[in-house]
Amino acid sequence: MGNEHEYDLEKMKERTKKDIDKLVGIIAEFRKLKLDQKYPAALKWAENYLFDSEHFYKEKKYFTAFGAANYAYGIIEGLLITEGKK
Repeated sequence: MGNEHEYDLEKMKERTKKDIDKLVGIIAEFRKLKLDQKYPAALKWAENYLFDSEHFYKEKKYFTAFGAANYAYGIIEGLLITEGKK
């Protein structure tokens, strides 16, 4: 195995990918519940952060990608909680 930094980077890459996928899933759930119609601006913000997250991931800026994905997840999850759907 490589040095500790390489290992940590690989762990961050894996975790970031997992969280991006989780964000895609919660956005799909949000749409399925038709909450995109009630909260179009919030959905747009979340989708913009998803786009940014995927971009940063491709650029190997995993920490930044992770932050963007989790920020967007929080926006959507908060609305799901508010609506009693989570």
